[in-house]
Amino acid sequence: MRNRFIFSLVMSVLIAISPVAIAQDSAGSVPGLQIRNQLLTAIDSGTPAEEAAVNVSNEVLAEGSVAVPAASLPYLQTNQPAFESMVGLLVDNATGFELAIAGFGALPEQSSDVVTIAMILFPEDANEIYNVALQTGVISAEDALLAAINAGIDTSTLTATAAGAAGNDVSPLGVGTGAAGAGGGDTTVSAN
Repeated sequence: MRNRFIFSLVMSVLIAISPVAIAQDSAGSVPGLQIRNQLLTAIDSGTPAEEAAVNVSNEVLAEGSVAVPAASLPYLQTNQPAFESMVGLLVDNATGFELAIAGFGALPEQSSDVVTIAMILFPEDANEIYNVALQTGVISAEDALLAAINAGIDTSTLTATAAGAAGNDVSPLGVGTGAAGAGGGDTTVSAN
């Protein structure tokens, strides 16, 4: 009887701890969650939220981040004020979808930057970010694709799933004029 009690106690503790371990593991590979953890740690230590956002964003830009691709740093450095604002929004937004929605509200004149930065921070949410940009109509489908390209996202993986969304109407490279054998899109003019 006692062994059964100890076994159930151990199992209960393991079950209770496993979601925390999973969340910490996924945060290590997702730039947005990694930066959010840095931000929340700074706030928990007493730094005001606005100051923490500036400090964390400056630290990421100066030192890089394990999860932020080095190729994305020049874009973030060029758009530092927008990046700082987006980092500040991470306090209340823990997914790319949430961050994009909050970013559109906070930076309405910089929707392309919001899409790009949200995709850099949450690359696994790129399709959701792309779709919310199309659903809200804050930017055109072409601008959303350019934002994805700036974020280093493979645009062939993006699909519009929402009603009324324009969708990915830009053909991937290799399809269309002169692309014989690319399958159903070769519009090469015949010499006949």
